[in-house]
Amino acid sequence: MHLAVQLYTLRHSLENDLEGTLALLAEAGASEVELAGFYGRTPAEMKAALDAAELKAVAGHVPIEGWEEAPENVVAAAKTLGMETLVVPWVPPPETAAEADAVLERIVAASKVAADAELGFAYHNHDFEFRTLDDGTDLWTRIVGEGLPHEPDVGWLMVAGRDPVAVLGELEGRCPLVHAKDVRRKADGTWEDVIAGDGDVDWPAVARAAQHPHHHRHPTRAEHLFARHGKPIGGRDPSGTCVVIDLQRAALDAARAVVHHRGASVGNMREAGAATCAGR
Repeated sequence: MHLAVQLYTLRHSLENDLEGTLALLAEAGASEVELAGFYGRTPAEMKAALDAAELKAVAGHVPIEGWEEAPENVVAAAKTLGMETLVVPWVPPPETAAEADAVLERIVAASKVAADAELGFAYHNHDFEFRTLDDGTDLWTRIVGEGLPHEPDVGWLMVAGRDPVAVLGELEGRCPLVHAKDVRRKADGTWEDVIAGDGDVDWPAVARAAQHPHHHRHPTRAEHLFARHGKPIGGRDPSGTCVVIDLQRAALDAARAVVHHRGASVGNMREAGAATCAGR
């Protein structure tokens, strides 16, 4: 399993200085990313910027409207950028069972566009998929029942009251991508996004579940674990980008170390990441 970075985390920095932020990201140790827009560039220009930083886009988030309005452009962009998997990152939250059925049809249609182009596909969850609808069902059950691949967002699963490790187990063989977003419950019961390793997510357990399927009938493990923070990081200060990437990498590396019994602690790895960044 490869550790990569979801660029949504850095969207403000990328909007202000695309090339500089990508270079800093590579300097922080990243080699693969997941796109969330092109920041005013064409796909070819975005590819050139990534190449200059020696970064590879392995996946990309594509709004559902893009799949419907110009599917040929979605496919062409993916081919230009060399992306292997495309993701539906959000759909309008349904309020009724009928609306959920209609939303599911839109997701399935997008998956067929990807399949016809021989591209991978995944659906990225939030928490609304688990809300009970007027008939007692929910959108999540519909999506899972359709057999679609997923990009589970660990943080949103926590917010929805679900155990990320249990969900990864239920979806074995159908999670090529996993979003490593950490969250922490506040005193008032709401949740806040935090740097991976600072929240309530059990990263060693998540990394183990993502990397090591337990059933021979579902042998496929997650291919990429994307470091992500829900709030934009960096702003106009590229050092903020550096800090976040180093700390997220350190925390997730620690989780992977536990899986491989190397004995590293999240705290020690985070301190090493912070020291590395401070030295830049």
